[in-house]
Amino acid sequence: MTQNETKRHFEMNHLDQRIRDAYKDGQPVISKAQAASARHKTFLIACALVSLIAILLAILTS
Repeated sequence: MTQNETKRHFEMNHLDQRIRDAYKDGQPVISKAQAASARHKTFLIACALVSLIAILLAILTS
C-alpha cells in the first residue's frame, strides 16, 4: 500500500467509528402508544398549571 492509500484507510476507519458513535448516541425511536401517552401527560400538566394560575389569580384579586 502506498502512503496515500494507508492514509485513506485510516480516515475511513475513523469515519466508520464516528458513524458507530453517532448511531449509539442517537435518540431512541418511541412507539405511537408511548408518544400518545407523553402527549396526554403533557396536556394534563398544562391543565394543572392553568388551573393553579387561575386559582392564584382568584385569591390575589379578591
